[in-house]
Amino acid sequence: MKKLLIAPVFLAASLALSGCGFHPLYGGGGAGTVEAALTGIDVAPQTTRAGQLVRNEILSGVAPASAGGGARVLDFTVEEKETPAVVSFNSGNAQNRYILNVAYVLKTRGGRVLTRGKTFSEVSYTVTRQPAADMQARIRASETAARVAAEDIRTRLAAWLAAHG
Repeated sequence: MKKLLIAPVFLAASLALSGCGFHPLYGGGGAGTVEAALTGIDVAPQTTRAGQLVRNEILSGVAPASAGGGARVLDFTVEEKETPAVVSFNSGNAQNRYILNVAYVLKTRGGRVLTRGKTFSEVSYTVTRQPAADMQARIRASETAARVAAEDIRTRLAAWLAAHG
């Protein structure tokens, strides 16, 4: 009896969603999709390690990655900061925060600004006073922060492209 009631509810919900203008961000297929538009964005080279990590993460999320010559260019600046968060007096370990701030701008090849924004990522890691382990923990924190910031930028660009083409 319940199964007979569920089908009409799903049918009504799908009809309601189709009428409201809802469209999946990456769906639809074809050359005019958001995915295709993302591949047409060239990502400017970076001079810092943190900038290069963010750039690589942005490119790895766009398949196939832009090979250059796109109509739009994404440029961004990266600022990284580290601050101590917590010190444990019992163990002697400390907790550090790695903060990555990214300001980005999407422009046409001619330099006209299409959209801009800022994002950040904050990752904490443990400092154990063992140099190799501390260095590895910091590297992992910077890679994680770059991945999170790049995903946010990619999502914001996809949303902008879906709205403005």
